[in-house]
Amino acid sequence: MSTLLVACLGCRREFRVVERLQGRTIACPHCRKPVVVAAKVEPADRLVGQEIAGCRLIRRLGAGALGVVYEAERAGRQVAIKLLSSQAAQDAEVVARFQREAGIARGVTHPNLVAVLDSGHARGTHYLVMEFVPGGTLAALVEDGPIPWRDAVRHGAALAEVLSALHAREIIHRDLKPANVLVGTDGVARLADLGLAKRIESQGDPEQGLTMQGTSMGSPAYMPPEQVTDARSAGPTADLYSLGATIYHLVAGRAPFVGKLGSEVMEKVLNELPADPRQFAPDCPLPLAELILALLAKDPADRPQSAAEVAATFTAITAGTTAIRRIPPRRKPVQKRTRWWPWLLVAVVLVAAGVGVWLVATHRI
Repeated sequence: MSTLLVACLGCRREFRVVERLQGRTIACPHCRKPVVVAAKVEPADRLVGQEIAGCRLIRRLGAGALGVVYEAERAGRQVAIKLLSSQAAQDAEVVARFQREAGIARGVTHPNLVAVLDSGHARGTHYLVMEFVPGGTLAALVEDGPIPWRDAVRHGAALAEVLSALHAREIIHRDLKPANVLVGTDGVARLADLGLAKRIESQGDPEQGLTMQGTSMGSPAYMPPEQVTDARSAGPTADLYSLGATIYHLVAGRAPFVGKLGSEVMEKVLNELPADPRQFAPDCPLPLAELILALLAKDPADRPQSAAEVAATFTAITAGTTAIRRIPPRRKPVQKRTRWWPWLLVAVVLVAAGVGVWLVATHRI
């Protein structure tokens, strides 16, 4: 399948899209800003054709703020290799996060997780070698609009199963979104990019410093409210929210909350309820809509509490059996209430003072 390498001027990431989108304006799968798919002109890349860590680089697959990903060949096998940029390598925290991604990924084996094969430092570059998944991403699949709900449910079940495996090892992904899910030519969804993943911290955990309190990390359109306000507060149910937002996008053809700026989207995530996905996809069955909205609950306690439960629910929806065992209430975000009694007290005092002045002026006291 022929693809084009596209660069987003908003988040400065590169990603590949199918060639038929040439000339169209699409939403960046990472920051959702509009991007024009230009003519097929591959940028010159001096690393293509070279060898790093036994990998001969074939073509550039994409890039982000921290590094570049290439398709490569290693010992006769197609692989993908992520290289940390020289600028990012100057930041000790970024290097630690990059190395941690390798350690976390190599500790989990699952058919729906992109496998990490090797990592290390070679030719002055930190690298991560992963299995190569020929195909595209969920973001590419939904570029032309919503996909059939049964396909969305199948992908949802696969992602819930891999989240269950991660959570069982006390690992939280924190950046589940359509752009981070690869769909191979076999139709199987595989979760990628553990760059923002963290282990559930215990007291004195040395990894705590890698996630600053009071900051958000992730992609606004798929982040739960608690992750918007403080990335360290994200627990397993944060991944379930992101799963709900991802399946919402697949079914409805759009994210639950949209806006021109990331700050606008985050404001909606915090203060607005998502529309019922059936408004955009009338054929979406009620149990699926209920599950999606349950996953998108503002309060983590109102969401399903385990990925295994969600995977079973997706399976039940496909089978046509009762899907939701517990549907949380659609509670609106708590708004700050204006305290009226201080103003009433001020008004009473002013009225009393005015009456007193009037009585003095008319010599009645």
